Amino acid sequence: MGKKGIKYFIILLVLLIMTTPLLMATGGKEEVKESGEQIKDVTLSIYARAYTFEQEAPWAIAEAELQSRHPELNITFVEEGFGWADLRTKFLTASAGGDAPDVIQADIIWLGEYVEGGLLTDLTDKVAQWDEWPDVVGSFKEATKWNGRVYGTWLNTDVRVLVYNKKLFREAGLDPEKPPKDWNELYDMAKKISNPPDYYGFGFPGMLVEATAHRYFAFLYSAGGKILSDDMKSAAFNSPEGVYALETLVKMVKDGATPTSIVSGSYGDIDNAVFQDKFAMSFMTKPFGLAKKLIEGITPEKFKNDFGVAPIPAAPGGKPSTMSGGYLLSVPQGSKNTDLAWELISIAGGAEAQFGYTTARGYVPTFYSLMERSDDYFKIDPFFGVILDQLPSANFRPSIPEYTEISAAIQYAIQASILGEMKAADALDQAEEIVNQLLN
Repeated sequence: MGKKGIKYFIILLVLLIMTTPLLMATGGKEEVKESGEQIKDVTLSIYARAYTFEQEAPWAIAEAELQSRHPELNITFVEEGFGWADLRTKFLTASAGGDAPDVIQADIIWLGEYVEGGLLTDLTDKVAQWDEWPDVVGSFKEATKWNGRVYGTWLNTDVRVLVYNKKLFREAGLDPEKPPKDWNELYDMAKKISNPPDYYGFGFPGMLVEATAHRYFAFLYSAGGKILSDDMKSAAFNSPEGVYALETLVKMVKDGATPTSIVSGSYGDIDNAVFQDKFAMSFMTKPFGLAKKLIEGITPEKFKNDFGVAPIPAAPGGKPSTMSGGYLLSVPQGSKNTDLAWELISIAGGAEAQFGYTTARGYVPTFYSLMERSDDYFKIDPFFGVILDQLPSANFRPSIPEYTEISAAIQYAIQASILGEMKAADALDQAEEIVNQLLN
């Protein structure tokens, strides 16, 4: 290389050194359009249940719409999916470490805990300006509030129904078009159908998970009981009605209509087992949606021939009862992009996205306009009418900060009773003592 070449090389090297800090400082976070307008890179992180990412609605649709609204941004969406318990644990851990996501899917029962812990952004002013807020059913609006302030919008709600296997009904000589209406009929049919260890008449979760308490609560309310006192300051489940409800479930296990194996594994295994001819009956949400995942090519006609959906059997002389749940979409306090995160969840939780999401999974909508589209739901889910009819009988769990620990105490009581370690009354006595200590 000659002197002139060396000179040019040195100039080029100096220019490179001078521009490197500029490149590093921008971190590749801005591009320039042909028009000269700068495009800013933004990352939005989402913590949600893993299954919510499986279909177009809500996330893919919402993300595409948000990006189209903001051509000045290059948005990267970081989706992290979790199981029910892991979602809460991960969010609490990330928030404590100062690394909260921008969007969180929150079970309605976690609302009090999250708000009291200073983990959620108050969205009251934002929903007041949201043109879809007046369309949200009044009772669901109220459920988004803590101390009168709004902390999210609904992704969906749901109710539990009795799902039964008509093939096992026929094999036992039972009329497949006449499911049980009360606990006595449920017991008699489950006992008659059971053929251990090949299959059993009735399955319900008995492991130490929220679903165990959830199923018990449906029986508790039907018998006339309740979880807590009206002022939420003391346990109310340890009542004659509560003992009766638990003894009814335990009797299923003692008499061979339900296996003791329900204390292990996943509650989803029990739901699946109805469609795998292992359980004749169980309580669940989204039955047709679940069947479509498990049985290839199943049609509504085939479903109606092999399976049935009905209200949960009531206590003899008691009232109809089911449990409802559901999720809010919220913005954590630690979000670095609060306005953009709210805009994303207002799309993901809007009526159009909710229609696609609820029909895909067999959930219940929370908008007046969607509830008026029952015909559209019937075309997709042949038993949507049964699900919708249960809404007046639906009960919600208390969303107070202590609920997770309250539920854990009740779960332990249920499992101890199932395994014969304690009588139902004694187990509920113990749970009541724990819960009252938590509340006081």
